[in-house]
Amino acid sequence: MNVEIDVESKKWIETKGNQLTVKTLEVNACCAPSIQEVVAVPGKPKTLTNFNEFIIDNLSIYVHKNISRKNKLNLRLSGFGFLKSISAKLE
Repeated sequence: MNVEIDVESKKWIETKGNQLTVKTLEVNACCAPSIQEVVAVPGKPKTLTNFNEFIIDNLSIYVHKNISRKNKLNLRLSGFGFLKSISAKLE
């Protein structure tokens, strides 16, 4: 998997403990098809068996195994102040 992350995002992850979990979130609706979104959360997953670990510049990025390794993963910092978060996008 090709993981693209900028310097500002790396610094933010370092302040959160050098670990980031990327997983899918599925939203089901009664009248529409389900939507699957990729989310990034600071920290290490509780169970590592469902995740692949990628080490990038001393950061541990845990990516859920159901996310294809053929995809390119872009991690970008968004928000401001204490409302900053990492957004994950697959290409």
